[in-house]
Amino acid sequence: MKKALLFAVLGMAAASQASAQGLFKCTVEGKVIYQSMPCAKGGATLDYPPPPTAAQVKSAQARAQEDRERADELAARNREVREKKAKEEAETAREEAASKPAPKQSCDSLRTRRAELYGQRNENRRNSQLDAMSKTQNDIDKLEVEYTKSACGPLD
Repeated sequence: MKKALLFAVLGMAAASQASAQGLFKCTVEGKVIYQSMPCAKGGATLDYPPPPTAAQVKSAQARAQEDRERADELAARNREVREKKAKEEAETAREEAASKPAPKQSCDSLRTRRAELYGQRNENRRNSQLDAMSKTQNDIDKLEVEYTKSACGPLD
């Protein structure tokens, strides 16, 4: 009975010593394994740092809180800058839109001019005036480029 008690006490002492010693890296049949007990053949003891103290944890939490606050401040400043820039761009766009003539009237006049040019071109074709027809077609092409740049919609 005393022997059993002695072995139990020694076993617990050995187990506590093994856990206090650290982690063991062993190679068994070509495979690397990690365990809390010493390796049967060779192996290495891996030292790992002790867990952080309460003061270290508190310090890390304080630093993390400061980092969050700085990130929030930076995000707020960036948001303000973006909003200010968006307002300035909107104001610039409004000013530019106010300074431009109404595009609808411009588009209507371009459509009217295009229809007139097509009529001239077709008239030149009927009269076999190829040079005049070519010149009119060039005018039509230039007008259609202007029409497209003015964003007047699809050409029919």
